[in-house]
Amino acid sequence: MATTSPQPDPHHAVDQTPVKMATSEDLHELTCHLQRSVRYHRARERFFESWSNTISFVSLLAGSSVVVSVLAQAPTWVALAAGGVVASLQAVEQVSRLSSKARDHNGLASEFLALERIMVMTPAPTIEDLRDLRAEVLTIEAREPPVKRYLDLICHNQVARAQGIDDLEHLTPLQKCFAQYLNGDSALQTPKG
Repeated sequence: MATTSPQPDPHHAVDQTPVKMATSEDLHELTCHLQRSVRYHRARERFFESWSNTISFVSLLAGSSVVVSVLAQAPTWVALAAGGVVASLQAVEQVSRLSSKARDHNGLASEFLALERIMVMTPAPTIEDLRDLRAEVLTIEAREPPVKRYLDLICHNQVARAQGIDDLEHLTPLQKCFAQYLNGDSALQTPKG
């Protein structure tokens, strides 16, 4: 009696391809990217919230009865100027939607944190896991408003310092001071020096 070797069942075939693990360099790069993104969006959130809170405070203060009674004793132009400032601030708040922008950045930061959590919870990420995470990062970034590049570089430096890395970008005091306002498109074009 001739013996035949068992034929593999195509419905129960096991993939024998070795799983390729992600390199520590790739993991480090993605971790830094996620941490920088979280810091960036938290900074933008705080920026918009602080402006929104300041405008609300000034409006409430200017509308209070004490200020109204003090302005009633002042010359007419002072009361008109104060009313004009409050109206202008409220118009800025309504047009620029500061509170809404703060919430948007909060949501984006939360999404990046969720991805970082997935990375931490995956004990030995494969190249495929890393590819999926990068695809999720790109999906989130597609919904981001234009990046303030100087602020992004500040966040890069914060992450580098937190991890003890010397990869710091040089920013002038003026660029740091106005990072929330300037696009910083030239930041990527300046050579390191």
